[in-house]
Amino acid sequence: MKKTLLSLVAILAFVGLANAQVPARAGWWKFDDISDLQKAEVGEGLIATGNITSVEGPSAGNLAVEVPLGSYFAMNHGIAPNGGGTLVNEYSIMWDFSVPALATWYAFLETEATTSSDADLFIAASANSGISRVPNSIGTGSLLYTANTVSADTWYRMLITVKNGEFCRIYMNGELWPVSAELQGSVMQAIDGRYGLAPTIFIFQDGDGDDGTLKCSELGIWDVALTAEEALALGDVNTVQTNIKDNKTARNNMDLMPNYPNPVAHNTIFPYQIQKAGNVTFRVLDQTGKTIDVINAGAKTPGKYNLDYNSDKLSKGIYSVQMTTNNRTSVMKMVVIR
Repeated sequence: MKKTLLSLVAILAFVGLANAQVPARAGWWKFDDISDLQKAEVGEGLIATGNITSVEGPSAGNLAVEVPLGSYFAMNHGIAPNGGGTLVNEYSIMWDFSVPALATWYAFLETEATTSSDADLFIAASANSGISRVPNSIGTGSLLYTANTVSADTWYRMLITVKNGEFCRIYMNGELWPVSAELQGSVMQAIDGRYGLAPTIFIFQDGDGDDGTLKCSELGIWDVALTAEEALALGDVNTVQTNIKDNKTARNNMDLMPNYPNPVAHNTIFPYQIQKAGNVTFRVLDQTGKTIDVINAGAKTPGKYNLDYNSDKLSKGIYSVQMTTNNRTSVMKMVVIR
């Protein structure tokens, strides 16, 4: 009887963890709309480079994208700098993915606002005893690599949780994959160091060409480092996520309003409003996700304002204008003509 009660307590504890409330995502992409593989469920749409196609995902009705060598997504995540630095130093990113072959390099993340650097999260193709790396493990030279390894043609839900200055952890299907027995998956990374996120990051991109073809059925990003309980609640690719309360306007609110005139030949005005006193920053991004211009509007008190923007330095094309204040982000499209 005692053993039965203990088993029941263990089951109830697991159920409680699995039903833990997960914080709202800052960005979420599902790839189920074959007419728009860049569409966001929450946040701003991704910006694709290369030949990205729709394929079958981990289950019926759950589609995925196939991302070949040299192709990638730019992500304008909209998270304000945090963690005591000028970059995003606390965050979580989730990938639902599958790889077709082993002993191949696969890149997941480039944290800088450039596509020319080495990626910051890989599946390793080969061993390297100097950094305790074995084939098909996950990590980087600075993060170190997991003791666990992935299998081909298997779907995984991978979650990386980062709090620079404290830890950087990798979870697979809700389970912590430690990088060594000593560190137990907790690796120090410097504030604003390699794992600080620029305003635009790149998914599945590597400047050295170590980005083999893979499939992805879902992406998510948070502005907090999720806990072990929250990682467990996210589960695997078949977990029905009823425990995340997403507000689809939370990160794509109407603080920034449509500009006029639009299209723009020279000058245009973006009306905007401030709900809470704080510093206001505007970024102009091109279609690849590259930041072209930054406008620091300074500290603003609650009220309505206008940004008078001159587009003469921009080439003809479509741009995203991103306003960030108090961890709130708004995005509007601007068309420049000549």
